[in-house]
Amino acid sequence: MEDPSYNRRWSLLSVCFLRQFVALSLSFAVVGCASESVGSAASRSGSSVVLAQQTAQSDAPILSGQMSGQMSGQMSGQSDPLDASVPPAKPEPILPRPLPLPPSTEPVVAIRIETLQLSESVVINHPSGSIRLSPEHPSPSEFECVVKTPVTIQSSADGWRITSARDGNRPSQSRDFSAGELTVRAVANDSKPLSFNGVNWPGKMRIIRTATSIDLVMDVPMESYLPGVIAKELYSSWCQAAYSAQAIAARSFAVVEEARWQGRRHYDMVAGQQSQAWVGSTDNAKAIAAVRETRGQVLVHDGLVVPAYYSSACGGRPANAVGVLTDNPYHDIAPVSTGDHSALRTGCCENFKVATWKLSIPLAQVQARLQRWGGANRRADLAALRTPSSITVEEKHASGRPKFFRITTANGGSVTMEAEDFRRAMNAAGDAKTNLKSCDCHIQIRAGAAEFSGRGFGHGVGLCQHGAQAMGAKGSSFVQILARYYPDTMIVKAWK
Repeated sequence: MEDPSYNRRWSLLSVCFLRQFVALSLSFAVVGCASESVGSAASRSGSSVVLAQQTAQSDAPILSGQMSGQMSGQMSGQSDPLDASVPPAKPEPILPRPLPLPPSTEPVVAIRIETLQLSESVVINHPSGSIRLSPEHPSPSEFECVVKTPVTIQSSADGWRITSARDGNRPSQSRDFSAGELTVRAVANDSKPLSFNGVNWPGKMRIIRTATSIDLVMDVPMESYLPGVIAKELYSSWCQAAYSAQAIAARSFAVVEEARWQGRRHYDMVAGQQSQAWVGSTDNAKAIAAVRETRGQVLVHDGLVVPAYYSSACGGRPANAVGVLTDNPYHDIAPVSTGDHSALRTGCCENFKVATWKLSIPLAQVQARLQRWGGANRRADLAALRTPSSITVEEKHASGRPKFFRITTANGGSVTMEAEDFRRAMNAAGDAKTNLKSCDCHIQIRAGAAEFSGRGFGHGVGLCQHGAQAMGAKGSSFVQILARYYPDTMIVKAWK
């Protein structure tokens, strides 16, 4: 008797190869004759992809939220360092890449965990008391060596200065390495993580000197990386179904990011809100179980891995990935889009505190934050902004969320800015107490302050974490959760 699963697998593979061929053709039409590859994940063989589950299509609109999760709102309050910090500049746009095929083997992802000034030292520890150091471009007198921890690594004029701990009666030892990456590993057959800044980090560390800073990057297998993501993203009291749904979403997002950045920079993601929160090694039993039980599973749409954005709470109104988070046309797909109509969602996160919120920020701080953000992002009109007299929604996305705000000043002038940029400018001060939870808000100016009334926590694309918890608490499985928030997808086991 003919095996129906055999036909399903070959049907899926046919769709994969056809979609990839069309996507590659489109990439030349969109970005011109780029000579770069489409990413390591996209170029791997998809022959081992096996259909695991079909997520039912849902009539409910996809959920909105903010990538990097509700735990980002748990930070302790900080003072507003308007006189000390410069808001980060928006990254320059890059050429879009097609979405990747599901990789047939477990990827190793590169996570930047810290950026230090050139004058700062890197101190690394390991429970074994030793680590291995390897220079990228060794001179004839240089070779891989084992040194005692703690090890202090400092940038020097022509390379690196390495100082190891005392070894018994022997004093600490120092030696120099030539310029280039330094790789730090545990000694052979020791799987315990490296320790930096009081945190244990699985994988091997690369120490990279750029023109202006030192980057610390962990190269870690995907399944070792994910537990520390899930542990940071969700509350420990939440249900296992929400954890498993988050594991598949985070794994899918990471696969897409690894393919997007391959060959373009020395890391794929950062350990923070710009990518995915990551605490390094974790003993969170729910996170470990969720990753283990969903090992290798990713979300797929038309044969390609879905950029599974997620956020804390949608506030009942989802958003499109394109136009809110990205301009990449390959991300304009049903699982992360509300289409061209306003979308409201019920039975989601409305019973949580983050569904709606109010906030007041002194007008002088609003003005200062916008000026500083404008100065960092070559917006002269914002850098010279006078005191705002009103802030109104200039244009909305199809979903109904603000797309542009118009800021009118007391002298009659006005400027417009993207709503997400407005939120970034407000939040660049680093004051968790006055962070905007989302740009889906109404703003009134009165009594010397900007009064915000908003909904949700985050950008509003993809999985709503609070909504996932609400569904799981009522008995929904992680498959049902993912079907609601990423419609028109299937769950595929990409690697064993």
